[in-house]
Amino acid sequence: MFKPLFIRSIEWADSDVEDMSGGESKSIDRAISFYGFVNQLSESHRSLFVQYFKYLLDGIVSHLTSIEASVSSRKKKKVKIQEAGDNIPPKSWHLRALVLSSLKNCFLYHTGSVKFLDSNNFQVLLKPIASQIVVEPPASLDNYAYVPSVLEVDELVVSCIGQMAVAVGSDLLWKPLNHEVLMQTRSEKLRARILGLRSVKQLLDNLKEEYRVFFVETISFLGELLEDVEPSVKSLAQDILKQMEEMSGECLRQYL
Repeated sequence: MFKPLFIRSIEWADSDVEDMSGGESKSIDRAISFYGFVNQLSESHRSLFVQYFKYLLDGIVSHLTSIEASVSSRKKKKVKIQEAGDNIPPKSWHLRALVLSSLKNCFLYHTGSVKFLDSNNFQVLLKPIASQIVVEPPASLDNYAYVPSVLEVDELVVSCIGQMAVAVGSDLLWKPLNHEVLMQTRSEKLRARILGLRSVKQLLDNLKEEYRVFFVETISFLGELLEDVEPSVKSLAQDILKQMEEMSGECLRQYL
């Protein structure tokens, strides 16, 4: 009985509405309302709702990449997603936060016989989720009481990436996830480098001993970050290296 209602809700959120100029376009307000609904359902029904994310996959990817896609269209086709540097509007920021929160819940309750995050869906979601590390927040959120803060969204990005690794449960897929996150630490933006490092630490915390197979690649990136001009970046890189050394029982600095 619920499935037809949910499908109709997706159609409502994705339908075109008349805009100020008399033309038709998709409504971001509808999308915000819908993903607020999805977020509540994923929190309330947990593993029972995971199966419904298969109907949301295209929309999720679209909402997480829409700004980057529009920026890339004005540049060469080979421009990477993470190189887009425009600040996104507050409503887009709000929508992304709801999408990330919904995904985090999906990954958190990704148990039982019904699986959403198989290899194909993982590959589809990998870059859109990892690219949130380098998305520039709105210039100001002071006049938007219901829009999540930068700190709240940063926490969502990190926890979503960490929980994605747990949900997929495969070292073959952990490798591209770890690499994609590490690549974000080479951003020119301070916030992105810190978020990338926080995400690496989250992977380390969540995967524990199983993360050891990625030490070699991670150390090569940490070597660059330990020479960063920003003390906060250097400090976080040092903390991660120390944690890896404690886990391995050997001094890893010799490999830097």
